[in-house]
Amino acid sequence: MLKKLGILLVLPLVAVAANSSSPEPEPGLYRVTAGVSGQDLPAGMVEESIEQCVTKEDLAADPSSILGEHAGMEGCTITQHDWANGKISMQMECAIGGADATAESRGTYNASSYKLVTTMTIKIEDTTIEMESFVRGERVGDC
Repeated sequence: MLKKLGILLVLPLVAVAANSSSPEPEPGLYRVTAGVSGQDLPAGMVEESIEQCVTKEDLAADPSSILGEHAGMEGCTITQHDWANGKISMQMECAIGGADATAESRGTYNASSYKLVTTMTIKIEDTTIEMESFVRGERVGDC
């Protein structure tokens, strides 16, 4: 699970690097914190932090291909994405194992940090689950 989380945590950083008109994030060691809250989760925010080395190759990757291939995200399609001028915007739809999900992400970034909030709605048969997650990363040094 931590490996999957790590892949998802680096995605916002890879995504902003894919747009050449924006401030390019620097490779290095990032402290990344992610959390999730939702109606069917325990009270309060579930939060986890990791340190992750982000390479030039990571930053050069196509974020939509990474998102589609990793972290159990098969069956997902990015329907809208925009990473420019310090702002991140993305929408995604998923159909995985009988569940349909939609996600909308909004955030900001600069050369050494980023913040992203995602609102997700998951529909499984007659049940709807709503969740909100956040990811924030800060460059803390070299790898």
